[in-house]
Amino acid sequence: MTVRLKETANLVTSCAASRTRPFVALEFLETGTGRLVSDVELLERTAPETGAASVEPGDVLFGKLRPYLAKTWLADRPVFASTELLCLRPRASVDSRWLAYLVASNPVVEWAVATSDGTKMPRTSWEKLAEYRIDIPPTDEQRAIADYLDREIARIDALIEKKQRMLDLLRERRQALITEAVQGEIGPETVARGGGVKTVPLKRVVALTAGQSPPSADVMDSSGEGLPFLQGNAEFGRYHPQPLKRCDSAPRHARPQDILVSIRAPVGALNIADREYGIGRGLCAVCPVSIDQRFCWWLLHAAIPTLASMAVGSTYDAVTGEDVGSLPVPSWSEATQRAIANYLDRETARIDALVEKTDHQIELLREHRQALITVAVTGELQIQGVAA
Repeated sequence: MTVRLKETANLVTSCAASRTRPFVALEFLETGTGRLVSDVELLERTAPETGAASVEPGDVLFGKLRPYLAKTWLADRPVFASTELLCLRPRASVDSRWLAYLVASNPVVEWAVATSDGTKMPRTSWEKLAEYRIDIPPTDEQRAIADYLDREIARIDALIEKKQRMLDLLRERRQALITEAVQGEIGPETVARGGGVKTVPLKRVVALTAGQSPPSADVMDSSGEGLPFLQGNAEFGRYHPQPLKRCDSAPRHARPQDILVSIRAPVGALNIADREYGIGRGLCAVCPVSIDQRFCWWLLHAAIPTLASMAVGSTYDAVTGEDVGSLPVPSWSEATQRAIANYLDRETARIDALVEKTDHQIELLREHRQALITVAVTGELQIQGVAA
């Protein structure tokens, strides 16, 4: 029987509970898993006067803000839900687990995206989502579908968790490898073994330029002329630097091949300047002078945990250019520095290939998980106990 989504559940908008409950906001839900974020602590709150819903076990939450994130949760306890979450209470003939899988399926998520308003922060509504049409099976078949998906999704999630642990271990091993090689504990035979290696501060072997904001807004030019201007941000260490602005008279510059270090969150993210840039106060440019450029790159990679531990701040964590300049540099010869850099180029490439392969496997498992949910709730997959 084909029905609208609003015929399977009622929207809960009241907040009548008088006692305290944990409060669930949109950011507490994982993307595409149907679970709460693993390390989130749900704080107890009294019933808000407006803008929240009293959620009971068996209710289904659906994130209406940026619905493409597919944030859903089948509540297993009484909570309050924020206004960015739709609280759907299954009707008597609807199994709550089946409803949770339904709203997490690709067709419903795609419908929510298509019916959203806004561009930067798209948002759907119950009025629009409720019009989605679904072939609803009898209640006993809903339970059979939910039972099947509970088993299969648990198996897939266990595989994803195993792969994720492997990924974490690979990344930990990569960081340890870099640190040990830079310090001469492992690597090429040219590195002197044992302790007692002398060190000098990084500022003794490089030229440091800490970024600074432009003197005034009127020097910023979006016409494409002037000097590209970089700021540190969350994506800085992942992609090639992309200047968002240009500056006619940036007070601090980075030169081509300088190593750019993010000194505000995320502290320690690294990149290489491919041209001259004006740099903001969230960045520090490191120009190798009497140190091999690639060895300096790996040295800064090894120092990421150190820089992170030095970071302080209230609004955001940050270190200073002086902190970067104080990092210890082992007094290896230039030949040894090059040998260490060559060793790390090879060994990290092997680990990076495994990381990429494992990442791809996790992505395939997540795609399979989502596809399985979709074909099961739409009736495309034949399940024992469900009529063909």
